[in-house]
Amino acid sequence: MPRFVESTKRDPFRNFNFRVLLNNVEVYACRKISGLTGTVEVVKFRAGNNLSSVDELSPGRVHFDTVTLEAGLTNDTAFLDWATQLIRHEATPGLRAVEPEYRRTVEILVYDLDQNKPVKKFILHNAWVSKFTAMSELAAEANEILVSIIELNHEGFTSEPVA
Repeated sequence: MPRFVESTKRDPFRNFNFRVLLNNVEVYACRKISGLTGTVEVVKFRAGNNLSSVDELSPGRVHFDTVTLEAGLTNDTAFLDWATQLIRHEATPGLRAVEPEYRRTVEILVYDLDQNKPVKKFILHNAWVSKFTAMSELAAEANEILVSIIELNHEGFTSEPVA
């Protein structure tokens, strides 16, 4: 018997089957995505003639957390090229454009493991790289995969229907 309303699926979706698209192109085989969070600030108010000692609460400004993507280091340069548009060194060939096209639409697709089709889509609007870690720590005694990390700031995310 299904556990959820309007669904034939009994089990929740698993968190390890997802893909990332940058401007509608699948890129970056991520191992982890975190920080897809939105928060509404609470505004407290109390009028001077209010006899109650309880504050009135109203919704305030909306804040979206930084989204972090971690991926194994490969020869794919899609995110490296994007990250270094704003992080430039004087030794970097070429000049930084006056207004580089650094904002992107990032889609996160969650796949159903049983049917291997997308079931959830989240879109980060006007995302840009605010922090880039080219590779994880090197250690001679380690037995781990090298990981690159990018942190994205964005102007909000939406959950869109999957086509």
